[in-house]
Amino acid sequence: MANPKDSIVNTILGPESSVRGDLVIDGFVRVDGELRGSLRTTGKLIVSADARCQASLTARSAVIGGVVKGDVYVTERLTVLDGGVIVGNVFAPFLDAEADVVLHGDVEVSGKLEGAEEALIAFMKRHDAGLVPVGYGAAAGKAEPWPR
Repeated sequence: MANPKDSIVNTILGPESSVRGDLVIDGFVRVDGELRGSLRTTGKLIVSADARCQASLTARSAVIGGVVKGDVYVTERLTVLDGGVIVGNVFAPFLDAEADVVLHGDVEVSGKLEGAEEALIAFMKRHDAGLVPVGYGAAAGKAEPWPR
């Protein structure tokens, strides 16, 4: 069943926009412009074909059509569209990739949703990632998975 939060875009970074910094968003995010830094969302993330991200991305699910130079972490499904590029580590329970995509980095696809959050945190720890998925850590009243 589709998540209701995935039907309405909560945040849009437009085609002529450029953002530098760390974003934490609750809900559906669409990036059409340039992002440098990091983005964590509890919902779905779309990086359009014209988008350029030099950022670590963490989301429940993601569709990548543009260029991402940074790690991509999802807890449900990652789709990489034709022409999509990810130069960085990738974790996803499920991965769909069209023809002519580039994935350059350590890629882990678990094939199951059960335990995905714990597997994601372990993957991030192995790769010394500085991001914790939204909903984890001290802000959510849970112990930090590793010291930072």
